Amino acid sequence: MFLDTGNLEEIKKALQFSFFEGVTTNPTILLKENRPRKTHIGSIQAKVVFVQAAGLTEEEIWEDVLRIQAIEPAEGTVIGLKIPAHEAGIKVIAKVRANFPNEIILATAIFSSEQGYIAALSGADYLAPYYNRMEVSGLDAAKTIEELRCVLELQGLEDVKIMGASFKNSRQIMQALASGADTVTIGYDLFLQMMNKPLALESIEKFNEHQAALPK
Repeated sequence: MFLDTGNLEEIKKALQFSFFEGVTTNPTILLKENRPRKTHIGSIQAKVVFVQAAGLTEEEIWEDVLRIQAIEPAEGTVIGLKIPAHEAGIKVIAKVRANFPNEIILATAIFSSEQGYIAALSGADYLAPYYNRMEVSGLDAAKTIEELRCVLELQGLEDVKIMGASFKNSRQIMQALASGADTVTIGYDLFLQMMNKPLALESIEKFNEHQAALPK
């Protein structure tokens, strides 16, 4: 599981849980922190921090990849690349894999199984299908992940991991995992939502009331 945020306080709280594998960011997330990207990314301490390469053309995305690689990470942190899985981005994924074979690549903004398949063929380590964005657009997100998982296994690409992204509620997270996603990246609010269910909290409160009422 990954944390989808750039907020340092949220990262600190969430990473107290050892099952978090790292942090994912994008320009929209980083804009909320109102700090230079290089400075802010360098202050995030996690196993891995994914940073998205921006640009509209292959050349622009590649140039941003090089800028990201120049960022000095926090101690014990590896910086991974997030690259959009459209034509220009796919070319950059292949170029990164050819020139920097040990780079960790997350192909992002995936809305179809074929898009994910092409990204996997090009050298991506992770694929990020946008669950809620697909759902609100009338696409079957669960079916897309299921189909992508099947194709990856049939084509000998089972080492490529599906990282579900873009969730609006905890139910979508579980549907993505049940459909074949290897992992997910979620906001801190959804992480809390997964644990703190109203019915559970109500039951726990009642238990504590009864504990306090026990004879001393």
